[in-house]
Amino acid sequence: MESGDWADAFEYAGEELRMEMIEKVEALLDAADVADRVVGEVLFKKDGMPKPKEASSEIK
Repeated sequence: MESGDWADAFEYAGEELRMEMIEKVEALLDAADVADRVVGEVLFKKDGMPKPKEASSEIK
């Protein structure tokens, strides 16, 4: 999508293909919303993040 290929394809696509492209993007956005919510719940709950001494590897 960042390359602009999606926009070019959308511009030249027929109505049916445009609708399919929009549906795929909507599905991606829905998945991103779910991932954002779930990751946020895990990261920000009280016991979600391990204490630094419990981490399996040191962040460098």
